[in-house]
Amino acid sequence: MLSTRELARLLTGLENGDPDAIAALASMPAGEGLCIGITGPPGAGKSSLVDAITAELRQRGKTVAILAIDPTSRITGGAILGDRIRMQKHHADSGVFIRSMATRGANGGLAKASGLLSRLFAAAGFDYVIVETVGVGQDEVEIAGLADVTVVVLVPGMGDDVQAIKAGVMEIAQIFVINKADRPGADLTQRELESMLSLGDAQVPIFRTVAIDGTGVAELVNTLTVRTKRTDASPEAFVLDHLGIAVQSIDTALEFCESLGMTVTSRETVAHEGVHVAMLPAGESRVELLEPVHADSVIGKYLAKRGPGLHHVAVKVQDLRATAARLQASGVRLLGEPKRGAGGHLYVFVHPASSGGVLWELIQA
Repeated sequence: MLSTRELARLLTGLENGDPDAIAALASMPAGEGLCIGITGPPGAGKSSLVDAITAELRQRGKTVAILAIDPTSRITGGAILGDRIRMQKHHADSGVFIRSMATRGANGGLAKASGLLSRLFAAAGFDYVIVETVGVGQDEVEIAGLADVTVVVLVPGMGDDVQAIKAGVMEIAQIFVINKADRPGADLTQRELESMLSLGDAQVPIFRTVAIDGTGVAELVNTLTVRTKRTDASPEAFVLDHLGIAVQSIDTALEFCESLGMTVTSRETVAHEGVHVAMLPAGESRVELLEPVHADSVIGKYLAKRGPGLHHVAVKVQDLRATAARLQASGVRLLGEPKRGAGGHLYVFVHPASSGGVLWELIQA
């Protein structure tokens, strides 16, 4: 395992985008530590729950790294260290490493370098890596693409707020925790969750905890420790996700596709890309028809230069952020940072100059 000083130095380098730190991480073997994402609305007691989970894991002889995402200070640009303050009792424990980092303007409840830092913790040999997000709302679901297990923390008395946020952060939960369960309204909150879950196919366990005195935490940790970490046939396992076809008109292109028996499953507009998208399943993958919203969009410029045809090839990778870091360390040029696209998936493009002239899209599996 890295020394505390070496680990801290690498963490700072990754957070600042230092190429040497990224290269050092890329050269390290992937760790076996389970990454647990703790998310939920402000005031749910996430930090207190992380503190209690950590104490329970340490009693079981496990090492724990905590990545606490804090709001950004408008004065210093750094993290407001509220989370670390609530975890002071672990500061002298050599088996616990706590790192606070600021969002630095990133959306989704995480910071841009969160994936790199969590991967470093696992590579450094920690048994568990706990990532606590900023208090999140309906659309802030980035943690689901990072964590092996995503825990959504709620509190009694949310009322209609449970329904209001269920279309976003509620859908990523693999475990629900009703924290502060000694408060009135815990039964109602659990019934609302159970009612919501009954509408879908997912079997999501619900736990009640009182983090400040440890009530229910051992039972929660029992489930966390048996949750299976994502495994793959190889670190580079990938599958074809879709082919992106640039067209002048989706409606015109659909006439041919539908004559083949293909059926559109969804249509949407990705405003930040300036593109209308129609998705057509093709076996285990799909075809995406891409029509420009305006001539100055990426697809509009592509059509003006090359005409209709294959725009990009998209493949799913098992760890997008780790793959992106490894590619960047080897000199591959990426087109920006990973972000959300059509269908809500997390993706990043590889510049054609780095891939023999083909535009590749890498998507988080």
